[in-house]
Amino acid sequence: MTSRAWLLGVSAGVLTGAFLAGYSASAAEPSANDETETIVVTAQKRATNLQKVPLSVAAVTAKTLESAGISTLDSVQRLTPGMNMSSIGSGFVSYTYIRGAGTNVIDSGSDPSVAFFVDEVYIAGTAGLQFDLLDIERIEVLKGPQGTLFGRNAAGGAVSIITKRPSDTLDAWASADVGDYGLFAVRGGVTGPFAEGSKWAYRLAAAHRQRDAFTDNPAGLDPGFIDNYTARGQVMYQDDSFTFLLTGDYFTSDNGMSNFFLSSANKLGLLTPAAVAALPADQSFYRVYYNVDGFEQQDTFSLTARMEGDIGFAKLTSISAYRDNQFVRLQDQDGSRADGYALGTDQQDVTFSQELRLSQDTDRLHWIAGIYYYHNETKRQDTLDSGPDFAVPALQNSFGFYGNNITTESYAIFGQATYEIFTDFSVTLGARYSKDKKTSDQRTDPLGPGPLFTAHLTPEWDSFDPAVILEYQVTPDIMLYGSYRQGYKSGGFQSLPGSLALALNVYAPEEVKSYEVGAKTQFFDNRLRVNVALFDTRIDNQQILRIPTAGTSIIDNAGKTRTQGVDVSISAVLSDYFRIDWSSTFQHARFEEYLSNCAGTPPVCGANFAGNRQLRSPDFQTSVTAEANIPLGGSGELTLRGEYAYQSQVFFDAANTTTPGTFQPGYGIFNARITYTPPAGNWDVSVFGKNLSDEEYYRNVAISGPSGVGTPGDPMTFGVTLNWRLD
Repeated sequence: MTSRAWLLGVSAGVLTGAFLAGYSASAAEPSANDETETIVVTAQKRATNLQKVPLSVAAVTAKTLESAGISTLDSVQRLTPGMNMSSIGSGFVSYTYIRGAGTNVIDSGSDPSVAFFVDEVYIAGTAGLQFDLLDIERIEVLKGPQGTLFGRNAAGGAVSIITKRPSDTLDAWASADVGDYGLFAVRGGVTGPFAEGSKWAYRLAAAHRQRDAFTDNPAGLDPGFIDNYTARGQVMYQDDSFTFLLTGDYFTSDNGMSNFFLSSANKLGLLTPAAVAALPADQSFYRVYYNVDGFEQQDTFSLTARMEGDIGFAKLTSISAYRDNQFVRLQDQDGSRADGYALGTDQQDVTFSQELRLSQDTDRLHWIAGIYYYHNETKRQDTLDSGPDFAVPALQNSFGFYGNNITTESYAIFGQATYEIFTDFSVTLGARYSKDKKTSDQRTDPLGPGPLFTAHLTPEWDSFDPAVILEYQVTPDIMLYGSYRQGYKSGGFQSLPGSLALALNVYAPEEVKSYEVGAKTQFFDNRLRVNVALFDTRIDNQQILRIPTAGTSIIDNAGKTRTQGVDVSISAVLSDYFRIDWSSTFQHARFEEYLSNCAGTPPVCGANFAGNRQLRSPDFQTSVTAEANIPLGGSGELTLRGEYAYQSQVFFDAANTTTPGTFQPGYGIFNARITYTPPAGNWDVSVFGKNLSDEEYYRNVAISGPSGVGTPGDPMTFGVTLNWRLD
């Protein structure tokens, strides 16, 4: 039997066993898993039961991360419909859209529209987000603009990663994964007090992950292999009125270049006709010839100091953070064996941020107020090297250098208060004022015959972003809410400008307004949980990158974009041993106004994209997970888990190009895992399979003129996981 046939048999067994387990185990001892899990989140900067938060929040707990075998951030989207994340190589993850809000601009002069945070610290830029998830307490995906509490660049939403803290009792854990494509991963950690009864505690964790390439390159080095190391150390002091937490993180990777390839039938946008005719005929989705042996290397270090203290009338919280991220790569940019062009990037981001806030919780009033400072310095150099096969004759056999040093200073003051006006009826008012100043010093010798030029730009922007939320606790198990929220993302600078005129074109900030009404409910002693949210999101001046021809990139602002839709999430414990979770997002994300390439007085515009679908925003996404715990009497317990995630078609450009290889049709991914836990002991072992139907899909497609360069998603994989715990 082949490995694929074996895995498909396993997946069928998982589904069948999961549904039968709820009925076949009724005579055994009752399970502890007899109600839906109570999840505490900090989406409003204070610990709150997820069912009491008047926002759409998808929370993925440590237990779920382990059960699903999730080790990277982009895998979280399979469990959080409404979010679409396209990871490119080892250092880019910021093609992230939530409810039709996002950006396809990932250069140093821009910011993501969905903000990422680790322990409430903003992660700058677009490079360096694909770190491994190590010792994570939970991941919160906050849908819709989060301008009041999370600030600038949370216009489309926020992804908040919360790490585990040190414990006052000794504990340790370790796990290992082995699988096909040379997968080998180890993780481990230890925590405890420095001495018995001490108020000081520590936590140490480390991980290593390596995996061979999914794509075979007969002409040279296989692209996309992974070799990562991650480490985190924490020291914490805690007494009745004061907490101090110092955290240091380190991540390093030495990976192969991205395995994207020239995916579209029309390849003349990037290569000459002769080069296209000479492309090998024996290529396939995971077999591609490259003429460049590229790489991606990343080194990230961060240090965070957090202090929380009771000062009588309120709690004072201080969060100071420093982060240094370096990213270097060499990429075969035309994704083929032809000598088209290669891209080299060397980028360093150094960031410091400081947040001070006061908060207080009483029976009827909860309030928070604070100030925020952010400083970032980015140094980036891009080099383009074109050969004789490049599609544009004037740009063939030339070398381009694009240097940009960017400094960002951001200040903000914010506050939010929730007051219970009547019994079980509360009103929340919040606002944030942000001011950004960016300085860009560019020195560019563009690809081709264009002259060297320099540009010095110092734009400033500010924004006032309010929020109003009404919530009514109808019964202890039913909560209704409605909200209006605003978000803002700062403007930015052109990527790889081909002329001084284009380099001087600073694009405007994005502004997002969102209306939402929802209900959070639970029934039957918390065995059934049903949450529903209807939303209407409107974006002004969405920032979009277009590449109308090879060697030419333009970042401009779409006029208006609107998304209307509904989120539905259901968790049900159908028996003491069987539960099912289903989440879906139905959305209609469209450009309402978008005239591209406007210039002159009066302006003359090119294509009109009004009515087209928003980028990377499928009309439908769904995720269903079934899990069954089967007692084996005195032999332990067997856990069967099956996951299925589906999304409808996705477009990667505003023109909604439908040439095969330039868009992604609808597809589904099925994963399964079987875990055995012995009756005594502190270990378990799992067999897992991912993408069990071996679905071929594009994680991302970059459109260059009529051509598309696609990044393939992961093929079917399988492996074994061994977990060990001290207690």
